Amino acid sequence: MHDILHAVNTSTVKSVLATIVHVEGSSYLKEGTSMLFQENGENIGMLSAGCVEADIAERVKELFDTEHVLTVTYNLKEEGDAGWGQGAGCNGILYILLEPVTARMKKNLLRVKRHLDNRNPVLHIKKLEKNFTQTTSFYVEKTGETFGANSDASSFATDDWNGRKSGIQLSNCSLLTYAHLYKPKPRLVIWGAGADAKYLVSLAANTGFSVTLCDWRPALCNKEHFPLAEEIHIGFPEEVDKHLSVQRDDFVVIMTHNFYRDQEILSLLKSKTVKYIGVLGPKKRTLRLLNTDIPSHIHSPVGLSIGAVGPQEIAVSIVAELIGTLRMCDGKRGENARFKCCSCLSCRRI
Repeated sequence: MHDILHAVNTSTVKSVLATIVHVEGSSYLKEGTSMLFQENGENIGMLSAGCVEADIAERVKELFDTEHVLTVTYNLKEEGDAGWGQGAGCNGILYILLEPVTARMKKNLLRVKRHLDNRNPVLHIKKLEKNFTQTTSFYVEKTGETFGANSDASSFATDDWNGRKSGIQLSNCSLLTYAHLYKPKPRLVIWGAGADAKYLVSLAANTGFSVTLCDWRPALCNKEHFPLAEEIHIGFPEEVDKHLSVQRDDFVVIMTHNFYRDQEILSLLKSKTVKYIGVLGPKKRTLRLLNTDIPSHIHSPVGLSIGAVGPQEIAVSIVAELIGTLRMCDGKRGENARFKCCSCLSCRRI
C-alpha cells in the first residue's frame, strides 16, 4: 500500500484501486490487499499469484473515466476448463472492489499517506450497499481525527485493530461494513555503516521496512553509499540517541564492529522498550558486551540459523528473523526452528 500511495502522490495518470474485500476459503493474498491499475499500463502491487490481474486490467479500462464502483468475483474453486481455479493452486472465492481514484479519493489517500509517514496507523471503513455503492471514511486513533465521508468510523476505535482480521465486519439485509487498518512501515534502526550493512539496508528497504542508519563516520554513513535508507543520523551513540526517538514497535540491529560502541548502544537501549534487538557477532562477544546473561529479547547472534555465509546471506537471515518477529511468530531458534503462530504460508515451514 505504501508503494500505491507513493504512486498516487506522484503520478497524474488516471487509475483504479482494486482491493480484496472478502475471501471465502483459501487464497494467495487476503482481505485488505490492494493493487493500483493505471491507464498507462504501469500497475503497482498484486492481488493473486497472477490468476486474476490480467482480467481485472481489462475490466478497469471502462472505469478510468467514470466514478462508477464495481465489484468482481473470482471463484478459484472451479476446476473446469474455463474455471478460474484451473491450475491456480488456490481454493477460494475472491471479492474484489474496483474504485476509480477520483479527485476526492486522491485527497483522502494523500491524507492517509501523511499520517502513515508520521507513523500513525489509519483505520479505513467502507459502508457497502447491496449494489456496492459506498461511503468511505478514515479514523486516526492517535489523534482522534476522522475524515472522508460523514460516518461512524470512530465507533470502531474502541477495538484494538492491530490483531484484527481485515474484511467484512458487519452485515444486515442491506449493508456491509468493510474495515482495514493501514499501518506505517515498520522501522528498522541499523547501527553501523560498514560494507556489510549495505546488503541489509537494501534487502530490508525492498522488503517494506523504513530503514534508519546510524554511525559516527560521515565518510561511510551517507546517501551515496546507502540510497535506500530513509533516514541517516551521523554521530556517536549518546548524541544520536537524543534525536532518534526509538519506539516500542521499532527494530534495532547493532553491527558497528566496534566493541565499545556496541556496548554503549546496548546500554542506551536498556531503558527502552523495543520490539526487536539483534546484535551481530558470536554469542560469546555479546556476553562480554553485556557482562551478564543475554536477555530473551536480545537476538544473539542476530538472524535465523540457516548456515548463512557472507554478508548477502547474513542479510537474508536477519530480514527473515525480522519478518518472523513482525508477524508475531513465536518460534524456537536453531536448525529445526518451527514458528508457532498463525496459518500463514511463512509460518507453515516443512
